[in-house]
Amino acid sequence: MRRTILSAILFLMASLVSFGQSAPADARQDQKETQQAKQEVRSDMTDMKQDRVDLRQDVKAGDKAAAAKAQKELRKDARDMRRDEKKALKDRKADRKVAKADRRDARADRREAVVDRRQMRTARTGMAPHGGHR
Repeated sequence: MRRTILSAILFLMASLVSFGQSAPADARQDQKETQQAKQEVRSDMTDMKQDRVDLRQDVKAGDKAAAAKAQKELRKDARDMRRDEKKALKDRKADRKVAKADRRDARADRREAVVDRRQMRTARTGMAPHGGHR
């Protein structure tokens, strides 16, 4: 009986430790991905600005073919930006959902640990949870 309880507690502690160690790595990876996404957005914005400048210059110079090409590039960049924004929003929602589930699991693990500790204490002392003797 004691061996079973002890092995259950050891398993629970090991799972809590492994959960605690994996969380920071995930957070660092998420932060790194966020920084890369921000850099991509900045570069896309720079590209759009440059395409607008090219379009204005081509229109002023009267070069219709180049202006049409620049306008296509500008529209493509705008489309890409909208797609990236939607993807980023979707990713943020998914990350929030995962974080919420992780918090819920951690709460459940803590509750189980408290219950296990109480059971260990009552098994050790031979007393019922309400304080009376068996």
